[in-house]
Amino acid sequence: MTRRAAIVDLDGTVWRGETVIPGAAEGIDALVDAGLAIRFVTNSTSVDREAFPDTLESMGIPGDVGGISTAASATATYLAEHHPDAEVYVVGSDVLYDEIREAGLTVVSGRDPSSRPRDVPPADVVAAGKAYDIDFALLTETLRAFDQGTLFVATNTDQTFPTEEGLKPGAGCTVGAIEGMTGRDPLVVGKPSEHMADAVTERLGVAPGECLVVGDNLHTDILMGERAGMETVLVLTGATRREEIGGSGVEPDHVVDSLGDVAGIL
Repeated sequence: MTRRAAIVDLDGTVWRGETVIPGAAEGIDALVDAGLAIRFVTNSTSVDREAFPDTLESMGIPGDVGGISTAASATATYLAEHHPDAEVYVVGSDVLYDEIREAGLTVVSGRDPSSRPRDVPPADVVAAGKAYDIDFALLTETLRAFDQGTLFVATNTDQTFPTEEGLKPGAGCTVGAIEGMTGRDPLVVGKPSEHMADAVTERLGVAPGECLVVGDNLHTDILMGERAGMETVLVLTGATRREEIGGSGVEPDHVVDSLGDVAGIL
């Protein structure tokens, strides 16, 4: 099937923290030159979509090269479509709070750590992502937001994410703590879930088999593509080392050193 679009990860593929990865701009140029529509798709819940074009420009990448889907925006969209009247207790970044509220949902959690733990009533949904302020008080308040009928939704379960200083704990740290204390399995909206794959291909207006997925994480980027029937490209600039591929149970179609080398497979 003809390639028509490219789904490109951010953390560990285009940038680490606030630093562009060498070759990333050239790789994106190659995808554009190949006539592919680009959609940046990230499990980050910290990326401000409105500021995203300026962020790209600051890294030497055209700000209008492609739109962006984040795990935060995907979670908000999922809840708005399937649970529009829900009261949502949010655990995570300000961006996640804002995305869910702007989607028209009622957010019942507070942002002031000094007020925790509050005696909160049970929520219809607990939505969790990467929480930089996770502590015993936050977990206690979150526990109080659950009752038997509460839906537990996770933006993603990434164990780590790459930065200039090395790997840091990802959303899986927060989600795992909630999972452990409640015994609930979350509904995961971000990569590698079919929710994210379906939302992105619908946004691009292409079939999964017409998509090239480029990312650094075997268990999110590549697994999502593999499950959906997309062509996959693993870059070795982030979460995955070459020696980890063999025993992972995930088989990328292509492995390249960096996004800058993607031209070799186009």
